[in-house]
Amino acid sequence: MNDHLLDKPIVRTIFTNRLLLLAVLFAIQLQFFTINLANSVLREPTDGWELKIAFIDDHLEPQGIWLIPYTFGFFAAVLVPVWAAYVMPNRLFRQFVLGMAVAALFGYVIYILFPTYVVKPEPHEVSGEHALAEMLRSSYEADSAASTHNAAPSQHVFYALLNMCFMIRFRPRPRVFWAWVTLAALISASTLLTQRHNSPDVITGWLVAVGAYYAGVRLGARITARLGDEAGPIVMPPARIGARLRRRVAKMQTDSV
Repeated sequence: MNDHLLDKPIVRTIFTNRLLLLAVLFAIQLQFFTINLANSVLREPTDGWELKIAFIDDHLEPQGIWLIPYTFGFFAAVLVPVWAAYVMPNRLFRQFVLGMAVAALFGYVIYILFPTYVVKPEPHEVSGEHALAEMLRSSYEADSAASTHNAAPSQHVFYALLNMCFMIRFRPRPRVFWAWVTLAALISASTLLTQRHNSPDVITGWLVAVGAYYAGVRLGARITARLGDEAGPIVMPPARIGARLRRRVAKMQTDSV
């Protein structure tokens, strides 16, 4: 990043306002759905490549119980950065957000230029009559009407690994290490055992996470050095929206009297 770019007021505002930086990250993350929609319109379900390791992927059976860590992966990709905004020091928080953003943007380039897809199982291939099995069957039915692209690299995997890396970096303690390693492993496994992804999608997700981690660390350190606030306190902008809403309601009440 050009250091002089940080001298522009809007850029400095984004990197010094934690809520704005989070908003930018979430806007980037949401583009997954835009690209998936574009793929469903512009490409046939099997346009591109299905990456598989046959002796692994052809012997997996979908299991509804794995929807639990798989679903948790969705929430963690959003909630962990929000939590980090309130507790992580300036440099580490920027490194974390930039690592997540770099991974997502790199993934989008791959999704567009080198589209990969996953052939999902038929609903009847999911065993069990419990609620999770039924939910997994329903998800396959929904997928049949939408794109199955955006497979490699797996966003579930690279977000889980980035959460793991930065949480361990923030709290380098044995229990933190093992808790987040276990969680990242469960989320990675869930992408295979719900058969939302094939094993190459997981491997490429790991590779993207490693590259994005080091890119985020380097960029975040450089930006923080330029801003000169590494030792500064954690400052969250005031939540003005609620105050404005209260003032507007109060004004409406006054006008109606």
